[in-house]
Amino acid sequence: MARHITHTLVLEGQLVAQTPIHIGGADSGDTIDMPLATNGKGQFYIPGTSLAGAIRAWEDGKNESWGYAEQSKGHASFIIIDDAPAEEAPQAELWHGVGIDRKTGGAFEGVKFDRQVLPQGTRFSFRLQREVPAEGDKLQMVRIQMQQLKQALEAGDIPLGGSITRGFGRLKLEKASAREIEWESRAGILEWLRSGKGKEAAADWESTLKSISHASPIAPLTIAIHWQPRGPLMSKAAQDGIEADMLPFISRTHEGKFALTLPGSAIKGALRQQAERIIRTVLELEVKAGQHFDQVDVPLVKELFGSARGKDETVAGNTKSGGGARALLSVDSCYSQFALLDTEWRERDVKNNAWSGQDNKLYKADHVAIDRWTGGASDGALFNTVEPDKSIEWEPIRLRYDLKRGKDNHAALALLWLVLRDLGQGRIPLGFGVNRGYGDLSVERVELRGVQGVDAELSDPLVLENDWQTSPLYPILKQAWADWLQAQTTEVA
Repeated sequence: MARHITHTLVLEGQLVAQTPIHIGGADSGDTIDMPLATNGKGQFYIPGTSLAGAIRAWEDGKNESWGYAEQSKGHASFIIIDDAPAEEAPQAELWHGVGIDRKTGGAFEGVKFDRQVLPQGTRFSFRLQREVPAEGDKLQMVRIQMQQLKQALEAGDIPLGGSITRGFGRLKLEKASAREIEWESRAGILEWLRSGKGKEAAADWESTLKSISHASPIAPLTIAIHWQPRGPLMSKAAQDGIEADMLPFISRTHEGKFALTLPGSAIKGALRQQAERIIRTVLELEVKAGQHFDQVDVPLVKELFGSARGKDETVAGNTKSGGGARALLSVDSCYSQFALLDTEWRERDVKNNAWSGQDNKLYKADHVAIDRWTGGASDGALFNTVEPDKSIEWEPIRLRYDLKRGKDNHAALALLWLVLRDLGQGRIPLGFGVNRGYGDLSVERVELRGVQGVDAELSDPLVLENDWQTSPLYPILKQAWADWLQAQTTEVA
């Protein structure tokens, strides 16, 4: 039996990748560990199921419009989301990663992987329609929810795909179109027949949201770290160069050029390592030699930075997953302001002495490994590296803290505060070769926006310079940290 609906609300536009995005495919991954999803036409795309899952999670899954089934009761979803194909056939990139040994701080043996990603600036077609049932007066409520969803998508607050806390999956809705089709009036049906689209409704949605008192969705706390390298700083590309042995890692930007890139996973890993060092120091926790990255369960660090799902294990005849925890903290990949076209990068890589050009931004440095017995140069161990000059400017490092899930965990935010303080004091290098002269940086300032849920309302950005104790958040987080340490000490005793 057909159900009775009064209106259909439609939201369309383009989802534009602000960071690289990875939507996993069903291929076996014979040549790539984690390939991208493709549709029947061979296009890269975001499945409607992935979009629906991300939006439903953002809504906390409490909206019965998504449909439900409980014994003999239930109904199909009133929300329909189309697959979102990528526009203009974007070129996929291959990003590499490694697992980190918690004891040595180096790469964990046997844990190297690669993933296929679509770069920053990739555009996807987006369409969502929502039907309004005839039971009761639900049009106003649906308009409010659609406007809230539109604002969240335009702000990039609904991440999509894999590794969304490690520099991937943040998209923003652009060129948004809001329309309504009314099915209970002759004028509404004729409007739909004439235009095939229905009437423009953006103003109605916005005014309805403003006219009704409601609790706004909790936006994430956003942190922008303005910084500058003190010397050579880069992530290393997985492949060797032609004219130079080691090249900096680059990725495509919105402008279509390729810029030096610090993956979000690398930045997050460095911050996590410092957070673990802090917690292990105050709680006197040891780390076992050879401990795998998915076996680490450090209090508070797990909540702030997340944990990998462990291997399934059999308990009393039942298969039980090791579980995992999604991080409260997300870290975007960071790009340099200096960028070149793809052809310019390739030309430099094949021309002798082309790295020290007129821009004075990149130069080739020669190195040699030392023989531990003689103290001289090791035979056959001469190599060179293309190093970025410290004058290269970078965009801010951007972090997002999930206040909605972490609103009752001020201790996790206090730990993040301590890590940011250490970063500002130059204790956390970033990128490749941090024990060999690379990766030092200076932090100019840190800006925080949207500090709801932590007993402090800040409409303007909070700018932290050298004195971290001047913030109104400081006494709140200091007390939360002291209470958490007291609880941990009592539990151990």
